[in-house]
Amino acid sequence: MRHRGKIFCAILIPCFLLVAVAAGAETVSSGLEHHLMLKGEASSSIGYRVFVGVYERQSETAATLDRLKQCGIVGVPQSEGHEYWVVTPSARDRKQAEATGRRLVECGFPDSLEIQEVQADAAAAGGPWRIDVLVVDPKKIDVRVAHSMDAAIGLETTLELAVRKGALAAINGGYYRMKGLLAGDSQGALQIDGALLSEPDRGRGAVGFYEEDGTTQAIFGRLSFEGKVVFENGTRVVIDGINRPRKASEIVLFTPEFHRTTLTSSGGAEVVIHDRRITDIHQGEGSTEIPCGGVVLSIGGERFQELAPRLRVGAEVLIDVDSIPLLPDPEGLWDQSQFILGGGPLMLWNGERLEEPQKESMSTVFFKARHPRTAVGVRADGTLIFVTVDGRRPGVSVGMSIPELTDLMMELGCVSAVNLDGGGSTTMVIEGEIVNAPTDSGGARHNGDAILLFSKGGTP
Repeated sequence: MRHRGKIFCAILIPCFLLVAVAAGAETVSSGLEHHLMLKGEASSSIGYRVFVGVYERQSETAATLDRLKQCGIVGVPQSEGHEYWVVTPSARDRKQAEATGRRLVECGFPDSLEIQEVQADAAAAGGPWRIDVLVVDPKKIDVRVAHSMDAAIGLETTLELAVRKGALAAINGGYYRMKGLLAGDSQGALQIDGALLSEPDRGRGAVGFYEEDGTTQAIFGRLSFEGKVVFENGTRVVIDGINRPRKASEIVLFTPEFHRTTLTSSGGAEVVIHDRRITDIHQGEGSTEIPCGGVVLSIGGERFQELAPRLRVGAEVLIDVDSIPLLPDPEGLWDQSQFILGGGPLMLWNGERLEEPQKESMSTVFFKARHPRTAVGVRADGTLIFVTVDGRRPGVSVGMSIPELTDLMMELGCVSAVNLDGGGSTTMVIEGEIVNAPTDSGGARHNGDAILLFSKGGTP
């Protein structure tokens, strides 16, 4: 049962913050509160800005931002879908914008740059923002990560996944492959019930959940991947990835959670392993069946001849894959985590603010542009915070840059926090209803995975 009622100064969110920006709050279940925050306001005045250019690639957009910086001019990146553009901040007076345009020409930009007249500028500093926050008592709420279709590939809306699993609430999860045969394949760390389904991606931020004395605990950091095959003679060979497309120079491990078969094309070889022994070798074939309780080692054509002498039916092999923390974890909490979800960038870590997109191979454009955002964080007392920020709705909610999202998570009292997949993926579900405003024109996006919340008592 959902308990409704306005709470304008709840204990779990600082009163000063709610008085300033809260639209209301409600108790979803014991230990779970939903807060709607309306922050900032759209400018009612006309502004003027220089439209610098539109680009197909983030790298081109980032190069333009660098050029502007060298000229002493601030550039504001914006994007929607796969299109990017750069503008200057709005000025109140057209003459100011024209003066900025002349400076740009002096720096080598075209003299045909457009001066735009804008109202409710989505790049304006004051917002507005519509924000949904779930505040979770870790002694009363279980947190789990689930993948769509209960496999390592496949797509469902966050609503469909939450309803099917019977969750009280949910938010969308990490980055994933959106199209093709392997749609839904995680593009970062994914561990469910202790099984690693996808390796960490480029040392990006992640969150892990584990239980300690009946309390849900969270750990934040950056992860790398370490995988190896150990043969009978002690020879070790690196595994490059898990449950994803294999390149000609790679070795990829496929587990039963992936699919009935490896879905690979012909070329290279695939080695079937069960009970630590090679049971079959398929050379020049693809889409090998994955045995229940076993795995398939898919070897790219460039690697097969190197490994061929060690491959024989009946040979004993050991497979070892693990997520390796890149930030200190002296208590081994990542090893205790049953559920791990990759995202990025890591915004807060143990009370320290981080603005290091380059360490996670995140572009400047992604970091600075405003998008719908999803994030998870934790307070010093263990309270868990789950956030969605609507975007791409001028006059209602313009989305946030990563620095703005970091500010928000700090305002909410978080000491550690990580950004998750955003844009059209951003979704929050409460008791079978989507409470935010996803931006895809076709409705709620079909996502790869989600974070699900359940009552520890078994009933809402």
